[in-house]
Amino acid sequence: MENNDNQRNGAIEKVESISQRVKERNAVRSAERQVRAEKRERARFAREQNRDIRRESDRKEREFHESERKAEEMRRGTYGTKGGVGGWIAAVASLSALVLIFGSMLMYVAFSDENKMRPNSSSATSQRAFYDFVGYVDNIETNMSKFFVSSDKEGRQKILGELSVQSNLADAALSALPLTDENKFYTAKYINQVGDYSKYLNNRLIDGFTLSEDDMEKFGKLHVANVKLKKSLSALSAGLGENYDFDAMLDGSDGDDIVSGFKDLEDNAAADYPEMIYDGPFSDGLEAGEPKGLHGDEIDGERAKKLFGGIFGEYGIEKPELTGETENGRINCYCVSAKLSEGGELFAQFSKKGGRLVMFTAHRDCGGANIEEDECVGIAERFLISVGLENMRCVWKTSDSGESHLNFAYTENGVIMYPDLVKVNVCRETGRVTGIDADLYYINHVAGRKTAAERSMEEAEEKVSEKLEIVSRATAVIPKGNGNERLAYEFVGRKDGATYYVYIDAATLKESDIFKVVTTEEGVMLL
Repeated sequence: MENNDNQRNGAIEKVESISQRVKERNAVRSAERQVRAEKRERARFAREQNRDIRRESDRKEREFHESERKAEEMRRGTYGTKGGVGGWIAAVASLSALVLIFGSMLMYVAFSDENKMRPNSSSATSQRAFYDFVGYVDNIETNMSKFFVSSDKEGRQKILGELSVQSNLADAALSALPLTDENKFYTAKYINQVGDYSKYLNNRLIDGFTLSEDDMEKFGKLHVANVKLKKSLSALSAGLGENYDFDAMLDGSDGDDIVSGFKDLEDNAAADYPEMIYDGPFSDGLEAGEPKGLHGDEIDGERAKKLFGGIFGEYGIEKPELTGETENGRINCYCVSAKLSEGGELFAQFSKKGGRLVMFTAHRDCGGANIEEDECVGIAERFLISVGLENMRCVWKTSDSGESHLNFAYTENGVIMYPDLVKVNVCRETGRVTGIDADLYYINHVAGRKTAAERSMEEAEEKVSEKLEIVSRATAVIPKGNGNERLAYEFVGRKDGATYYVYIDAATLKESDIFKVVTTEEGVMLL
């Protein structure tokens, strides 16, 4: 009996000893985490201080050289004596540039002061977008796995519907990362193919078809690719560590862990991502053929740099550089980039054929909402006209505290051409366009499409559910996959506080598509 008591007491003491060691170890780890957090905060503050000091020094140096230049011109008697209409225009242009620069300096001072009191919002946005993307890819893999063991039609439809939503969310998170298109093109294409192919299979089930071996084989290839993507992202995420600085990704440095990680994904894309040919807008069958909307002679890299300077001259660009060549979708482009005098970087792609601006993005945080959304639409329209994109109509708009995100489509004879889509971002703090994506426009745009409908809008409206309160009507050309298009009637309606877009085929009066406006953590989307 005594022996048992001794054993019991020994066990209790051993448990208490282990418990005490665990508590001590947890306390040490907690203290270490606190120390690391304090170091990160001090390092962040120091970086911001150094950045402010460098920018202020650069500004003073520019002012010094400018004052020397003016003094020299005054000594020579040439300052302000260009004369004539040209001289007056040049003077006004110079004054406008000075006002813009001065306004940017005032904004930067306010922005820097605010940043000293709160975490860098660009860094925080990038951090959240990265980990959201990793999470969505993980969820996609889980649902894909479930699909293979589901034998119930309704169950499969539910899984496919969830995959479409998760693909949209993953694409939104990936778009929020400050990565150039060439570093995420194939990853974005794959993510969109997952959602697009899931929708395609879902529609087949809705139409009463049984999924074929070919359908399942293609889905299996997407799943294998997702497993590899998930593994790569997990390794990348684990390798960052607690001390990773998301500000480094904003600089776009090749040595940055995330930038390098996504470059590796792009390099392995040919082996990891399957070729998918099916009836959908992200089918690889679309890769063939020349872009329809590009015309003119081939340009060289020097011409691309001149076009860059002409379009973005008022953005405060410094020493534009030709950084390489790439294929944006099916469009061969020159890449040009430049630092911005007010901070950040501007990156653009110009088509080799015709020298058209296919995309650009300006990496700079927009911290205020001084400009209303409707005014941003006007700013975007004027910018599109300035780069040769006319007859564009804003078909979708959504805004956050810093930017308005706008979709424009080409219109002809009052008909909306949704395949000819251009995405535009406008900073609500500065009223400046901060990015466009026009690759779909140049791939699909042709003039003179068929716009005469076989059936009337009144006939089509009768096919719309009576439960919808219709608030607007339009005629539109909509994409139907593999380069196919259909003329349809668009009806925007409301039910129970939700907004829906319903498309009725203008020839058959069949329901082509229905989209619902959904608010997510990534913003407002059509799903």
